[in-house]
Amino acid sequence: MKIEKTHRIGLFDTDYQFKLKIEAMARFFQEIAVYHSTDMGAGPEVLLKKGVVWFLSRLEMEVFRYPVLGEEIRIITWSRGFKGYKGYREYLIDSTKGEIARGSGVWLFFDFMRKRIIRVPAEISGLYEIEQEKWFDNEIDDWIPCGRIEPEQEMEISLRYSDFDVNGHVNNTVYLGFLETLYHKIMKRQSVKNIKIKFCREIDRNTDHVQVSVKEVNGVYRCNIYDKTQLYAEAEIISME
Repeated sequence: MKIEKTHRIGLFDTDYQFKLKIEAMARFFQEIAVYHSTDMGAGPEVLLKKGVVWFLSRLEMEVFRYPVLGEEIRIITWSRGFKGYKGYREYLIDSTKGEIARGSGVWLFFDFMRKRIIRVPAEISGLYEIEQEKWFDNEIDDWIPCGRIEPEQEMEISLRYSDFDVNGHVNNTVYLGFLETLYHKIMKRQSVKNIKIKFCREIDRNTDHVQVSVKEVNGVYRCNIYDKTQLYAEAEIISME
């Protein structure tokens, strides 16, 4: 079963050119996933009472067009099924003008009490009607990330109170904002076509700042988010031609 909602793009969703930001797209994906699970009876409040939560592990986004301020869009999501401790989810953003972006994510089911990922129980997975439709030929789960890179460019980003979510960690969508900030410092006006990211570990409240770095290899921008001791995320970005 597919879940959808409409949204009129607001000022805080857009960049200085009044175009929708990658971070905002990722936020739309995350929010509608929460709406879907809540409608199915397995929203965040229900899961937290059970001592469990979903963590986003990997995400791929492909952008066909950047909508602008005031445009009404439709955000759609559906579950593509579960395997062990993983949940697979697809996303689509479109409007009356056609498709805007597609996304595919892998979520991990985490037990707070045992501090580890666990198999998705049947009482949770059974709540969802599965749709097999997908956009990407290759599974984001099969993507081999770049690992640690020798950066060509990097920047330090200070963390703000608003970057942290109810779990006490920097929200996954903010990682996309970090990458977007560095990317546009390098590429100026060239937009992102495709972005893949693996979230390696959470950034907690004890962290004051992170480094974001990039290295271009055969037209692909390989990126890291890290500090002196931890690698928080690995990503790859491809530009629009």
